[in-house]
Amino acid sequence: MKYPEQIPAVETRDGIAASEIAELIEGREQPLLLKGAMSHWPLVRAAHENRLSEYLQEFDQGRPVVVFRAADDTNGRIFYNETMDGFNFERTSGNLVDVLRVLESGAADSDYCYIGSTPVDHHLPGIREQNTLALGKRQPLVSLWLGNRTRIAAHFDLPENLACVVAGRRRFTLFPPDQVGNLYPGPLDFNPAGQAISMVDFYAPDYQRFPRFREALAAAQVAEMAPGDVLYVPSMWWHQVEGLDEVNMLINYWWRSTEAWSGLPQDALMHALLSIGGLPESQRRAWGSLFTHFVVHRAQAVEHIPQARRGILANLDKSTAGRLKKLLQEKLQRTP
Repeated sequence: MKYPEQIPAVETRDGIAASEIAELIEGREQPLLLKGAMSHWPLVRAAHENRLSEYLQEFDQGRPVVVFRAADDTNGRIFYNETMDGFNFERTSGNLVDVLRVLESGAADSDYCYIGSTPVDHHLPGIREQNTLALGKRQPLVSLWLGNRTRIAAHFDLPENLACVVAGRRRFTLFPPDQVGNLYPGPLDFNPAGQAISMVDFYAPDYQRFPRFREALAAAQVAEMAPGDVLYVPSMWWHQVEGLDEVNMLINYWWRSTEAWSGLPQDALMHALLSIGGLPESQRRAWGSLFTHFVVHRAQAVEHIPQARRGILANLDKSTAGRLKKLLQEKLQRTP
């Protein structure tokens, strides 16, 4: 397998202190790699000294985690099976530290092993007191990711993301949100881990089936990460994530830019598919223009309307959002 060549590197900075990160990423719209910013973490030092499982054992509550296990012929690519009526891996249950010990020993009972999005505070309470990243007013969800030489297909996430490598090398291949059509996403409602993924195998792209992937590669950026490195991934940027060593661990911090009461954009997409997706193309384009005007360019859309008459086009507060949700619920219940 050969990784695509000549992808430019993400903007990279050295010598950034952890205390500077929150301000550095404020309002940022491009990825940013911070070399060694978390090298001071005891977790990173423990991994460097080959005692990571020993360190984690002090905090482990023994709560089971979901483990993806894939065979050798998958080449570590967590994906669909050949008929796309299932997946090329099995979901099993295991203990976090036990799985780590097997990976450390090199005696994995499966060729490829992956544990995703595991809440740190639930499984390893207290560990963040020694391994922390202050993000100011942000209230992030902190998750742990563990595995060996696996590849997680390109996908996007709603939250902003700071990915901190604890052990092993990782590679992120990133694409701006406007490349969605060139990445050929698969189903929204049937995918390995809850998010639509690119159907293209980056190591063996089928350009007859996916010709526009060349355009995606022209817009791509890559971050080659070592233990202690931190990568900022802006909201909605597509990213493929690869573990490049037999033991890879990452802890990430992710947070939304809006309050929880504002709802999830994914829900609006699903509703649009329900109510607009079946319209003739000309009408879909017309609604696309309305979305662009009222949602994407919302500040411009209301600048000519008196403040007191902007209604739901104004900046919403929790109370107004509640009334709007109630109105939407009533309309959905009346739909035949």
